[in-house]
Amino acid sequence: MDIDTDTVVAHVVDERSNTEIELVINRGLAAAALAGIPAGLKMMQEAGVPKNICLRVLNCKDRRRSSDWQ
Repeated sequence: MDIDTDTVVAHVVDERSNTEIELVINRGLAAAALAGIPAGLKMMQEAGVPKNICLRVLNCKDRRRSSDWQ
């Protein structure tokens, strides 16, 4: 009996592999810390960061990267 097996390899795309986006997120985190979450959200969204990512980083400190602005 010959069984063919297909293997699927999946990985999460690193949406912040782009250095420019990383800088925008850090600026947004700084703006949120200094001027409030709405200011940080606005800054990130205007730079093209998807809203779900903005909200995740702004609202979940434990889901931030160690390199993110503290």
